[in-house]
Amino acid sequence: MTTQYTPTDPKDLVVLVTGSSTGFGAGIVNALHELGSYTIYATCTTEAGVKAYQAKNSPRLRPVQVDVTKQEDVNRLRAQIEAECPQGVYCVVNNAGINAGGWFDMTTEDTFELLMNVNYMGVIRITKALIPSLRTYAKSRHTLANGQSLPRARLIGMSSVSGRINPIGLGPYAASKHAVESILDTLRVELSPWEIDVSMIEPGYAKTPIITKATSAIEKQWEEADAQVHQMYGKTFIESILRDQKRIYEIAVPAQWTVDATVDAIHKKNGAQKARILIGVWSKRFLLQVMEKLPEWMMDWMTRAGMQKAGYWAANPFLLKDVKQD
Repeated sequence: MTTQYTPTDPKDLVVLVTGSSTGFGAGIVNALHELGSYTIYATCTTEAGVKAYQAKNSPRLRPVQVDVTKQEDVNRLRAQIEAECPQGVYCVVNNAGINAGGWFDMTTEDTFELLMNVNYMGVIRITKALIPSLRTYAKSRHTLANGQSLPRARLIGMSSVSGRINPIGLGPYAASKHAVESILDTLRVELSPWEIDVSMIEPGYAKTPIITKATSAIEKQWEEADAQVHQMYGKTFIESILRDQKRIYEIAVPAQWTVDATVDAIHKKNGAQKARILIGVWSKRFLLQVMEKLPEWMMDWMTRAGMQKAGYWAANPFLLKDVKQD
């Protein structure tokens, strides 16, 4: 679904937010729209998502149907923005992401590829396409009469706490977020000559559809696993996983915390000059910093102990017991 919009006012600050149909993306777009000082391109994967934004009848909301895994969609988005925004894009927010993976034995190669294609390569495609427009905006700070009063250009990535640690049962997802953090760390330095700030938002568990979708994915992966996997892990294993997935959603922090932090990174004068913006209560932020400093052997020992206590330990790893299938 393609809609061509009239050229933006050259004085407008233009923001692109990917993955805007639900969750963090929708919250960020709506919060920026309420501020009233931005023209916002909101990418959605579905026509229904585009129509929902169009129903608001706002000239500052410009929804575009884009699948970040399709280069032709990204190319079309780039051409549209360059045609409609001669002043360039002030901020790109790479928010599009999924969590479809789980335990290694139950995650297919196709799922690994999908996660990397959306969460990592999606960031690469969008950033490659929009960097020229970010540079156009950044140049205006040096060429316009009042250019120095403009805020610095910025590139923001929606990462995760899983991009810094390696939680069990989230290996495929964590790997994709580690990749995102790695490339953004590099870009933060490489883009310095153009004065483009690069920052990462790192939420922990938040109440968004991504948690409920992840739970459904785990159930589906277990159902599709072969008999040997069922025998090795046992019924208690999957029951414990699903029990704790429901508990995780109950204790997850409000999604608004991440939305507010991202909007601050976009809106505040130096909002994106911090490399990592960690979301969560202070105790969990402190715990993460401690965990990062512990030696690997200690973290592994603690994780294994936690797995056994929670019931995540394979009940019959060497298939030495004769277990009846339910």
